[in-house]
Amino acid sequence: MTISNFRASEPLYIVMVREDNAERLLRQWAQHNQCQVTIEGNRMKLFEQRSLSRFYMDWAHSWQNVLIWDCWNKRHIYLD
Repeated sequence: MTISNFRASEPLYIVMVREDNAERLLRQWAQHNQCQVTIEGNRMKLFEQRSLSRFYMDWAHSWQNVLIWDCWNKRHIYLD
């Protein structure tokens, strides 16, 4: 699902949620925050830094089941 018509060729970040209803939760979050993302199952690709900042601020579900991959630096972002 592409929320916006504009999309960079490569995502900056990939958010993975390990929940049974992950896709539904990610779609709800993306629609509410109007961010430029692509959602495929339990993965959400973020194409701008603003989207990651919004995710940090507005994600209302468990952080224990969230994993974020930084595509530019090729490393996980660990949440404290």
